[in-house]
Amino acid sequence: MNSGYKKHNPSMNTPVEELERIDLRRRIMASSYMLIFAMAVTGAMAVIALSATDILQATTLSAAAVVILCAYVTINVMGPSQKTPLLVGILLLVLYFYLLLSGGVNNTGLMWAVMLVPGFINLYGYKTGTVALIAIGLVTAMALFYPDFPGLKAEYDTAYRARFIAVFGALTALTALLDSSRHHTQELLERLTGELEKSASTDALTGLANRREAYRAIHDMERRNKELQGSYVILIGDLDNFKSINDTYGHGFGDRILQDVAKILEENTRTEDIVARWGGEEFLLLLPNTDVRGGTVLAEKLRRKVEALSRRYVQPVKVSISFGVVEGSGNSHNQLLAEADRRMYRAKNSGRNRVVAA
Repeated sequence: MNSGYKKHNPSMNTPVEELERIDLRRRIMASSYMLIFAMAVTGAMAVIALSATDILQATTLSAAAVVILCAYVTINVMGPSQKTPLLVGILLLVLYFYLLLSGGVNNTGLMWAVMLVPGFINLYGYKTGTVALIAIGLVTAMALFYPDFPGLKAEYDTAYRARFIAVFGALTALTALLDSSRHHTQELLERLTGELEKSASTDALTGLANRREAYRAIHDMERRNKELQGSYVILIGDLDNFKSINDTYGHGFGDRILQDVAKILEENTRTEDIVARWGGEEFLLLLPNTDVRGGTVLAEKLRRKVEALSRRYVQPVKVSISFGVVEGSGNSHNQLLAEADRRMYRAKNSGRNRVVAA
């Protein structure tokens, strides 16, 4: 991780990930509403064209309504997908330019743009949606004002064309402004949610995982161990004579030692390992895909590096840590934690500054 403790649980969504999932679901819902509205308008145009005995246009519009219906059913059967907004946008765009060039029923095809603008902003957000709508507006203006534009069969008077371009631009600007405000509010919410999530699972002094997050990680590791039949190791380390250091040199110096020890533990473990502040001067390490031998080797390495801290300080202090090491072997995490704790106290009772793994 770039900062803080190393952790990632692919089986659980973080609040920020949940917000992103909700936003995707919102855009999928917008896609569905757009399709329902498009199907209703296109179907109504088909009925009007049929009543006016314009068989070709009635057939074309009816076929378009059927395609939209199929798209709506497909979206709801497939479920949420990142491709859905793109596919819906292409479908709506094809229908829009058909109505623009043909005029639709009684030259009302351009009125379809009233739903196209908010639809594109909702589907793609105010940035991408606005860029797409500007491009659509430019192509539309060319179709309306360029003499003998290929494929243009509808007849619009000049005032109507100018009013439409003005309304299209104003509607795009207003919708983009409103969605921009919503987007910035959502970004603020995501940032605040991320900060709350981090503060709820991170120890403020050391930046490591806190006890609550460590319990969650152990529970998840226990579950995955049962499913995959892998091995993992728990290390519990406790700084030796830390109360005496605090009493002699003050809590400020004690906090500095805790931060230095946390840095050593984090810098000498893997990305997938969990390093947590377990208590006042206790640390817990959760090592996936590791056996007791590998855990013992790491604990010895960490013990030596913590011991070497003593030479960094001006104060004549001796810093050391005692580790208890236990391997996950079918026992519950509560039993494993209790055994790791017992082994850590055996290390302390047998002279401190050592590792006990059996």
